[in-house]
Amino acid sequence: MEMVFHCSDLEIKDLLSKSDPFLLISRMSENGTPVPICKTEVRKNDLNPKWKPVIMNLQQVGSKENLLMIECFNFSSNGKHDLVGKIVKSVAELENMYHSGNGENFFVPASNAHDCHSKEVLKSQVYVEKYLENSRHTFIDYISAGCQLNLMVAIDYTASNGNPRLPDSLHYIDPSGRPNAYQRGILEIGDILQYYDPAKRIPSWGYGARPIDGPVSHCFNLNGSTYQPEVEGIQGIMSAYISALRNVSLAGPTLFGPLLSTATAIASQSLTNNQQKYFILLIVTDGVVTDFQETIDAIIKASDFPLSIIVVGVGGADFKEMEFLDPNKGGRLESSTGRVASRDVIQFAPMKDVHGTGISIVQSLLAEIPGQFMTYMRTREIQAIS
Repeated sequence: MEMVFHCSDLEIKDLLSKSDPFLLISRMSENGTPVPICKTEVRKNDLNPKWKPVIMNLQQVGSKENLLMIECFNFSSNGKHDLVGKIVKSVAELENMYHSGNGENFFVPASNAHDCHSKEVLKSQVYVEKYLENSRHTFIDYISAGCQLNLMVAIDYTASNGNPRLPDSLHYIDPSGRPNAYQRGILEIGDILQYYDPAKRIPSWGYGARPIDGPVSHCFNLNGSTYQPEVEGIQGIMSAYISALRNVSLAGPTLFGPLLSTATAIASQSLTNNQQKYFILLIVTDGVVTDFQETIDAIIKASDFPLSIIVVGVGGADFKEMEFLDPNKGGRLESSTGRVASRDVIQFAPMKDVHGTGISIVQSLLAEIPGQFMTYMRTREIQAIS
């Protein structure tokens, strides 16, 4: 189903400008916990926003009678978005809102009430401007028909991570077996995605390090091979990651351009061979990129191919500039030649912020993959084929 939402009379949350609202749509689980399904883009300085269409399917929502929570937030670059208001409606009720043309008032939890269920109704309203059901293939249809999601991984080996031999390093390998920040990010996302990849041959790279007797490399194979970057499954990534720590010198700077170009070339090759594959590149980094325009150019090129990019920030760096790479967080990416991306392909989240919200990093960063996947398949008119 495809829906278009718009709001009226949103509350001003910013001191020096209007609000920058976006919607987060979640399915209410049986225990009452919201599970994120999708979100809209951010509308800058807009108190009466209209967002681009959002696409959901019944596999995601369960049934038309299941409740959805639609929350409107004011975007903040520090990741602590302010709640503007929310509604809780079933899909059937949202459909009725579309047909009637009536809006629904947002509410927020009452700030001074003793009853946890008390709420304050706002004058701000949300409307369903478009509601469309169709019989087009869903994300689950493609996966069931054999389309593969192939994981690719890239790990930051720049010197800012600290000496791997010391406990305060982000690359420190704890003898107790407790995973470091890089290992946690790879395990949480990789453990989910590897099950959609029957071969489990995962291209894995490092960047920002100097291999033995060589110059700094911004895209080297973790397994030490000259030609083949693949390793066997998540444990293969872990083994290659630790081995590379012993065989390279941490250096810098932080460049994404070469990585993105290499990943895009692999996605492009599968397209040439007419394979039903979709690639997800996970980049784990502790700092801000220095090849900013080259990175933007590479992202825009990648938007034409079966590829999504997930960037996880680890450590205590200021990642504000990195958030600009994620168009859902308010930026508009434009290449050095003036071209814009054909679709959204990249998401960024600092690991500490994601864990601080109570929403798992898996839910936060993987929630948009089905929508990015479906946008690619539909614009390319690629059918699900058994």
